[in-house]
Amino acid sequence: MLDAERGFQTDQRWHQFALGSLPSPFGNRKLLDVGCGGGGVAARAAEMGWEVTGIDISPRNVEALRKRGFDAEAVDLNGDFPFEPESFSCVTFIEVAEHLVRAEHAFLEISRVLTPGGKVLFTTPNNASYRRRLKALKGRAPDDEGYHFRFWVKEQLERKWEEVGLRLIAAASYGYLPFVDTLTLYKARSGKRRAYPIGKRWESLFADRFVWLLAKTS
Repeated sequence: MLDAERGFQTDQRWHQFALGSLPSPFGNRKLLDVGCGGGGVAARAAEMGWEVTGIDISPRNVEALRKRGFDAEAVDLNGDFPFEPESFSCVTFIEVAEHLVRAEHAFLEISRVLTPGGKVLFTTPNNASYRRRLKALKGRAPDDEGYHFRFWVKEQLERKWEEVGLRLIAAASYGYLPFVDTLTLYKARSGKRRAYPIGKRWESLFADRFVWLLAKTS
């Protein structure tokens, strides 16, 4: 996975739900895209007026971002980030934490490079969603077993962020509701499931992806 290319993506469902929560530029207007892939998120942020820097473990992803005119560096995201403290007002961390063995260290580094009051737009799969629970009851491993190293649940994840001085301030998590697609024939007609916004009360059970906006509090 060291050279995995993520492409110029903003068309996944987590992008659709997350990018509407990306803050407008504030503070020093600098944004760090952690796990930048081919630059889709960076391009969207730049359109909004952010000055974007990307980091990724894949040199090919970094080169793709540089060709689009962005600053980018190849960085092992399990290790230290090559930036001074309080360098960025915003961080995007989209579908990356599940791939990191030392994700807690990445959380700490994100907090370190954020300015006071800085924000993080974060997404990751919910390992306790009802669909994954049903698979486990049937003796089946998650579909992403083998290329995801960490499997997050809500209370654990929220606590990990709080430990590094970041708190959840808004959520746009989404998921799939049982029986709805069958009763409405939506899946039969479209070939895919319909995603619904999932409120905080039901997030731990029905969210397929956590889509969170966090703020630095300390």
